[in-house]
Amino acid sequence: MIDEDGVVYVAPLPDGPILVLDGVSALIWQTVCDSQVDDAVAYVADATGQRPDDIAGHIEAFIDGLVRRGALVRIDRA
Repeated sequence: MIDEDGVVYVAPLPDGPILVLDGVSALIWQTVCDSQVDDAVAYVADATGQRPDDIAGHIEAFIDGLVRRGALVRIDRA
């Protein structure tokens, strides 16, 4: 991952492809990498002025897409 001026470049290794994340997608990526999905929903809601209930499904779908592309791996921390 490379984070440059609010744009995040992510690629599943070794073959990519490179995903370019900016705006809210970069915010979600950075938050999920540092915490859990529930924290990401709260953080993004606060940063964008949205209600958590209104965006939780969108954030979950975005994260699921990253997992399907091999750019993110879910880890059960229980």
